[in-house]
Amino acid sequence: MIELSTGRDIGYDDIEQLYRSKGHTSYDKRMDALFEAVMASDYIVTAWDSGQLIGLIRSSGDLMFTQYVADFVIHPAHQSKGVASKLMDAYLEAADDVEKVYLMMQGPTSAFTRNWLIHKGFETRGGDPSAIYLKTKRK
Repeated sequence: MIELSTGRDIGYDDIEQLYRSKGHTSYDKRMDALFEAVMASDYIVTAWDSGQLIGLIRSSGDLMFTQYVADFVIHPAHQSKGVASKLMDAYLEAADDVEKVYLMMQGPTSAFTRNWLIHKGFETRGGDPSAIYLKTKRK
């Protein structure tokens, strides 16, 4: 059963195994710095399955007007199982008071992902629809 948490009781090894599960990461030689960055994030929502960290979304910003999603990672063995949706919903609920949430994508983004983000309330910004997504708080 998948459990979500907004707590910060995440171990270094949990972070390392999740990020390395993707095959490679830009953080490969900087796991210590990554762990510190995760713990210093304004918002963190994690997904756990039987004690294993299987997903994480984190952001930083000014806590009122703007948040920038730094990482949104799902373990490959748990993709397409609704984990991303549950994480995003919990994150957006936690950050509900923030006026704007930005999510920048790296590399090509599938039509499914673009449509999923739009379904979650994000809008594309800029000339490249796969690069920047903005969710504005509805008044």
